Amino acid sequence: MKLEEKELKSLRDLNSEFQSLKVQLGELSIQKSSVLKRVDSIRIEFESLENELIKKYGEKSVINLEHGTVTQNGEDKQH
Repeated sequence: MKLEEKELKSLRDLNSEFQSLKVQLGELSIQKSSVLKRVDSIRIEFESLENELIKKYGEKSVINLEHGTVTQNGEDKQH
């Protein structure tokens, strides 16, 4: 007994797509790992810079990221 050509082709096509998707999942897993490591690295850099800025400008300082201005928390914003 033997599969019909159409059945064999369908089976091979599905198997090929399945294998391709497994490879893509593996690549995505590697990319995810890399992104997570970079996120952790940025978090550590951010904390370090934040600590430096707190020492320089004070614990209650608020930094406007758009303009770079530093105000103290609770300071009247109209000044």
